[in-house]
Amino acid sequence: MRKIASIIMILVMLGIGTVLTAETTRALGLHFGTISANGFSYRQFNGKNGFQATLGAVTWGDNDYYFDETYYFDHNGDQQMVVTEDGRATHINIGLNYLRALADNPTGRFYVFGGAAYTYSKVKVFEQDYELVGSNIYQDQYRIMGSHPLRTVKEHRGNYYVGAGMGFELNLGRGFKWAIEMPITLNKDGDITMYIPQTGLYYYFD
Repeated sequence: MRKIASIIMILVMLGIGTVLTAETTRALGLHFGTISANGFSYRQFNGKNGFQATLGAVTWGDNDYYFDETYYFDHNGDQQMVVTEDGRATHINIGLNYLRALADNPTGRFYVFGGAAYTYSKVKVFEQDYELVGSNIYQDQYRIMGSHPLRTVKEHRGNYYVGAGMGFELNLGRGFKWAIEMPITLNKDGDITMYIPQTGLYYYFD
C-alpha cells in the first residue's frame, strides 16, 4: 500500500512539473472529497494538464461526557476495562491531485485525475475505568471504579487516502465552473471504496 501511495505521489509531482513549465489558467474555490481533501482549493490548467491543491481545517464536538454507572458488555470476564468517549477534536487535511483532460468544449471539461489526501486529527478523549461485578453466559456486568477518577488524554490520529477517478467540470458562465468527480480510493487500512463522489466550485480568474 505504501508503494502504491509513493507511485501516485510521484506521478502527481511529475504532472505538476509539466504544468508549471507552461502558461496556466488558474482558479480558486472550494472542494470536498476523499482524495481531494476538504476546504479551500487552488486549481491550475494548461491545455490537457492540470493540478489541484486543497487545504482545510475544522474543529467540532464538545467536552460534555456521560458514562453509565453500570455497563453491560461481553468482555471475556476481564476484571477491569476502560470505556472511552471522544470529546472536542480539531482536524486538518491537505490534498494534492493531478488532472488530465480528455475532452474540452464550451460546455465543460471531461478529465481523469489521481492523487492523495492526508488528515491529521487532535482529539480530546475521556477515559473511565470499570470493574467486573457479575457475569453470566451472555454478558458481563461492570461498574465504575470510584477509586479511579475520570482521565483525559490527547490523541493524535492520522489517515490518508490515495486513488484515481474521472471528473467533469461544468461551465456555469462568468468564470465559475462546477466540478463533479467519481474516484476509487484506498485508505491506510487497505480498504477500497468506490462511488463516493467529490465536488468543487471554482472561479477562474485568468
